Amino acid sequence: MTHEYFRTYRIANAVDTIMRDPFSHLRHLEGLTVDNGIFDFLPHWQQDSALHKFIRFVADEILMNDTDGPTRVPFGPDPVYPDWILPVDAAMLQFGIIEEPLFFIPDEPAPGRIPGSEGDASEPSDPYHVVNACYDYLLNLRCTQVYEDLMSRITDEVFYVMFLNRRALANLNQFLSGYVEEVASDHSNADEASLAELLVRDGELKRVRPPMWARRAVFYRDRGRCTSCGTDLSGLIDTLSVGNYDHMVPLARGGLNDVTNLQLLCENCNSKKSDKVEDPSNRYRRWY
Repeated sequence: MTHEYFRTYRIANAVDTIMRDPFSHLRHLEGLTVDNGIFDFLPHWQQDSALHKFIRFVADEILMNDTDGPTRVPFGPDPVYPDWILPVDAAMLQFGIIEEPLFFIPDEPAPGRIPGSEGDASEPSDPYHVVNACYDYLLNLRCTQVYEDLMSRITDEVFYVMFLNRRALANLNQFLSGYVEEVASDHSNADEASLAELLVRDGELKRVRPPMWARRAVFYRDRGRCTSCGTDLSGLIDTLSVGNYDHMVPLARGGLNDVTNLQLLCENCNSKKSDKVEDPSNRYRRWY
């Protein structure tokens, strides 16, 4: 697929910032886990990973915030008096999802005269007229297929940028682990049958071998080397070296069976880490 990089790095930076200190953003993150929303993260090895879900949530929040601020994008051939559109329409145009804007930001209404008043006084215009119009448009747009297509494109691009950042991925999974442990220990309001397929008796997710697509993604991201000590695990140099796909946040600590929760470790480093939660290595090989 082609990338357009429309606000990709802004959204990636927002995701990383939130994950560095999620408890400072809990009010904004409630929508992610409220009403048993954490259940969406529990099924094993979803290709719509935990990071995909989180990116989509943050991107949607950013586009919604664009409706009540000064953010707008010029549109049309006239550079002096252009029409103005919201960033969400600009994004759909850039991705080729739509051919023409679906909404133009209205002008501020002119103050109206109050008949019979002394000097024909002016009635102030509604200060929220434009904001309300923009908000209503995006609220309705969120229920459409074109918006789903936009979220899918944005999410894929931001995921591509962020998947290399193991620290950010570990932070995300550490944040989610608290909710996973809560669900695993007390799921009285949940569908017992569906949870029984996911959990083991002591209240953690079952250990399920990563599928080939997940192992390949992590192997090539980590360039076939132990992320901790750098041992080559490709089998080209040492055929006896065995790679382990380690859960950065262990299942016993609320970790997910999710591609974003995996790192490549050698047997020795994996044995030392065991079921502890440790910051993943931030060492990366140069590309040349």
